[in-house]
Order: sequence, then C-alpha cells, then structure tokens
Amino acid sequence: MTFRRTLLFIMREMIHTERDYVKSLDYIIENYIPELMRDDIPQALRGQRNVIFGNVEKIYEFHSQHFLRELEQCENNPLQVGQIFLKHSKKFYLYALYNKNKPKSDSLLSEYGTIFFKTKQLQLEDKMDLASYLLKPVQRMGKYALLLQQMMKACPPLAPGASERAISEQDDLKQAEEMVRFQLRHGNDLLAMDSIRDCDVNLKEQGKLIRQNEFLVWEGRTGKKTLRQVFLFEELILFSKARRFPDRKNLDLFIYKNSIKLTDIGLTAKIGDSPTKFEIWFRKRKPNDTFTIQATSEDCKKAWAEELSQLLWKQAIRNREVRMAEMSSMGIGNKPCLDIRPSVDQISDRSISFAQLSKTAPRFRNSIAGPIIESCRSTKRPHSVISMSSISSSSTSSGGSIGGAVTTPTSAAAPVLFEPFCGSPKFCRRSGTLNSQCSTESGIIADISMGPEDCHDNSHTYWPLEKSNSQHSTSSMKSNTTTPTLSDDTQITIYHVPEDLPINI
Repeated sequence: MTFRRTLLFIMREMIHTERDYVKSLDYIIENYIPELMRDDIPQALRGQRNVIFGNVEKIYEFHSQHFLRELEQCENNPLQVGQIFLKHSKKFYLYALYNKNKPKSDSLLSEYGTIFFKTKQLQLEDKMDLASYLLKPVQRMGKYALLLQQMMKACPPLAPGASERAISEQDDLKQAEEMVRFQLRHGNDLLAMDSIRDCDVNLKEQGKLIRQNEFLVWEGRTGKKTLRQVFLFEELILFSKARRFPDRKNLDLFIYKNSIKLTDIGLTAKIGDSPTKFEIWFRKRKPNDTFTIQATSEDCKKAWAEELSQLLWKQAIRNREVRMAEMSSMGIGNKPCLDIRPSVDQISDRSISFAQLSKTAPRFRNSIAGPIIESCRSTKRPHSVISMSSISSSSTSSGGSIGGAVTTPTSAAAPVLFEPFCGSPKFCRRSGTLNSQCSTESGIIADISMGPEDCHDNSHTYWPLEKSNSQHSTSSMKSNTTTPTLSDDTQITIYHVPEDLPINI
C-alpha cells in the first residue's frame, strides 16, 4: 500500500541520517577535543572544554550505544518508532542542556577558537569547520521533528473500530513529536531562566520550566498595558521585564517583577472575541488581582491556555487525592463521590442527632451542615435544600432560614444546581452562564461570559437536606432571622462533599 511504502521510506531516511550523525559526533570527539591538550593552546581556551563542546560526549554515547540500534530494529515497523522516542525521553533532555550552553560556546569559539582550530581543519583537509560540526546536534533535533511529522501525515486515517494498537502507535508518534519540539525550545527557555535578576523566589523549587514567552499584560481591570516576559513553571507563573542588549545576542536580562503560585490562581481561557487573550486571577477574587494577557499569536495563546489548564486540573486532582487519603486515615468515610440517592443504609451512616450536633464537635472542611427550616415542626420537607456559597474553606459556616433555604459557606463549591432527590445529581444551568464552563477547584473558566467574580457571588449550589425519624433532644440554633424550633423527630444529615470534584457547567 502507498502509505506503508511512504512510512518505510521515511524510516529508512531516519536510520541513514542517524548513522551519519553518529559518525559526525565521533569525528568531533576523536579530532577536535584532543586539540585542547596542546601546549600552545590560548590562555582563554584553557579549562574551557565543557564550554566549547558542551555535553557532546554524552550525546554520542546515548546515540551510538542505544538509540541507533533501536531505530534499526524498527526499520520494517516504522510506526513503532514513536515508542522508541518516548522510551528515551529523559535522555533527550541532554539536548536542552546542549542548546542552553550553545551561545557561550559560539561566543568563545568566535573570539578565541577560530584561528586555533583552523590549523586542525586544514590538517584534516575538511571543508567544514568545528562550528559547523557543533551545530549538528541542534539541527538533528529539528530533523527528528520533521521526520515524525511526515510520518503522522503518511499514516492512514483511523477507521471506526480501529485496534488499540493502531490508535496507540499514532498517539505515540504525536507525543514523540511534541517531546522533541519541547526539548528543542527548552534549551532557550533554560537560558532565559538563568538570565532572571532580582528574583526573591527560589526557582529551583518551582518544578520544571514549561515555557516562556513575551506578552502584553494588563494588571487589574483598568491597569495600564506593559510588555512582560512571562515564565510558566509547574508550581509558579513569573512576570519579568526584559532588558535588551542589541550587541549581546542571546544574552538579554530579565528583571523580576511579580510571581504567583499556581495554587492561588484561576484561568479564563477566552476573553470576548479576542483569539489571542486569556486571563489569570487570584482565587481571592480581588478586582486588582487580575492579569489580562495578550499573546503575539493565536497558537502561542492556545499553547499557554492548554498548559495552564492541564496544570490546574492535575493540581486539583492531586489535592483531592491527598484530602481523601487524609480523611480515610482518620476514618471519615471511604466513598470518593457524593451519593444523594435515598438509602436507609447511607442515611443512617451519615445521620447524627441534633443534640449531638449542638455539642462542641469537630467540623471537617468537607462537611456541610445547616439548621432546619422553621416549618419542619408541622410537616416534613423532603425538598428542603442547603445552599452553599462558593467562598474559601476557611470561612466559618453559618446558616439563616430564608425562604426555605439555608445559606452555608463552604469551600470551593462549583456553581452547579442539583435538583433534590433525583435518582442521580442533575445539572441545571444558571441564567447568564449558558456558554460558560467553570470548576472553582481547578480554577478554570472557559470564557469571560462568567468571570471569576461569578464563581463567588450570591449564587448557590443546592444539596438536599434529608430527615429521618428517630428520637433525640430538641435545641435551637441562631440565625439571621427568626430562630427555628425543631420537632422531636427532626434529624440533620451531614453529607460529605468532595471539595475539588471537577464539575463543568
């Protein structure tokens, strides 16, 4: 078939060029590195082996002993090459380090090494100088990305019911290309990170540097426009101001201006009709703690929004797992999700008497409790609800009987309405947010039609309040309105609500 012949041709080109590449690396190591042992070496080049050649020896070792051999094994199975790249993804970090060092190597060679190494070039009768050979690792990564992209284009479309193997092979090719392109730019990102000045944050403790770009930034709702170099780490987003030096290529400085921990921010992925703007904001929802960011291109904006979204979701899931593990170790339930289906067992497991509740008892951040409405003396109210405001988890829970609903602050509740006692939770859209998606735990909003303030306004999330028949003492609770009286058969049910349950509207 045509697509298979194309894939085999691309694979053979990759193997053939890989052999030439390994020979070139060996040529550098055998002929040019020993030159630094000469007695007549210039003083400026003494002890500069690692600066001039970087980690080229480690790159050669990886390709000659591992990567080339495994590529040759894929000659007749080209779609398996993606898995080979992913298997050695950590080794490709060598290229990021090589690219980071490359500007220093170029500067030293051009100033002191050109004449010195020219002698060896003439002796070898080689048309290419050392600088051309040292450029090959950079060019090789670009070649990998191009060949992998050509392979993906040559792959046939996946038919309905395609095998898991076929799906996995094409997915591996895509991930391999993304990995190669990441390492290709990551060297420049690391170089830029080393150029940050006046920074009061330990950047080594902020996780991996994901990307960095230049943006127009508006701080606050009416803030002025500024040009900022923004760095995205796994745990932090950092704003800096570039100080350019036209006569010093790739040696710009970045003056630290501000930084925000990702645990403190939310993301609005789209601002109105602009294809290049997005917004990040503090979860405290102060109007001045908002940053509107405009990228130079739509692709750049999309890449940043996707990276931020993934980091925030991973963070929310990780926090939820930690809290569930803590609660499990404390013996506070082992059910990962809220279950509000009527069940004698479930309700009896989660019910406590009002007399017990009125005592000084520990309150857990994932528990929601509120007073019963005033009319519960005369009649049972199976459709009574507890309304949860979306404010921080440190807020003190307090209830008020207003129109048959009790307002109870809780932590990071997503703005979604549950109809009481449906067979399963039923999502109902709030007016004004039909096109919005929000999870206040992950801190992601799809568009500006629902800003961060909407996640913490007077809108509420409703959960049913169940009553069951059992004898206990009566008490009263204070509220902002009249104090409700409780009948002897009244019982409060506390439901466990996963704080960071990712819910989209």
